[in-house]
Parts: sequence; C-alpha cells; structure tokens
Amino acid sequence: MPDDLRRRLIVLYAELGAHTEPECAGNRCPKPLSCCAPMYCDLASDFAREHWGVKLEPGWHPTLPFMGPAGCTVAPHLRPICTAHTCEVNEHGCKRGDDAWTSRYYDVLEEIESIEEQVFGRRAV
Repeated sequence: MPDDLRRRLIVLYAELGAHTEPECAGNRCPKPLSCCAPMYCDLASDFAREHWGVKLEPGWHPTLPFMGPAGCTVAPHLRPICTAHTCEVNEHGCKRGDDAWTSRYYDVLEEIESIEEQVFGRRAV
C-alpha cells in the first residue's frame, strides 16, 4: 500500500472514530463503549493481520479480547466495522434528527471506501 494512502486511511479512520465514539458512549447504545460481540474482535484481529500486518494482542477481558477500561484498545483503522458502527446508522441508516452528523459520517466513509478499493481491491466496511 502506498505510504500516502496508508497515512490518509489512518487519519480518516481516526476522524470517523472521533465522530462515532460519542454515539457509542451515549444513551442510544445498549452497550456503551463496549464491543457488541466477540466475533467483532475476531474480525478486527483478522483484518489487522491481513491488511496491515499487525498482530493484535488480547487484554484482560475474558470474552472481549480488545476491551479496555475505556472501550476498545484497537486503533480505529484496524477495526473498520467497529469504527463505522453506530446503532442509529445500523438501524435507521442515519442519525435521526441530525442531518449534519449523518452527512459528515457518509462523507468520511465514502472517502475511506474509495481509498480501500484502490488499496485492497475491496471495501473493508
């Protein structure tokens, strides 16, 4: 992967993570700042290894290996499905009542998908 595209993906995923984290921490999420299920930790581990050459090390949590005291310990670009997920977007395709938030979400996601198609030959999210 060209270094400039790699750096851009890291920045974009950090932006997306900063955008979605307050949603995950808020009252619209049934499991605030927590993984939805262990299978997503497995997906993140596989993705990090396959696309970034990073082996993720599990932590202390008995069922969610990358859960830390303040949420996930994995960098946003190494866990694309989790970074892009919010319950609102998953259920409704938008953040209801906040068109500006939804527009920004999809703008960042669109740029990520474009770069990932160039680099990986497919979208990660």
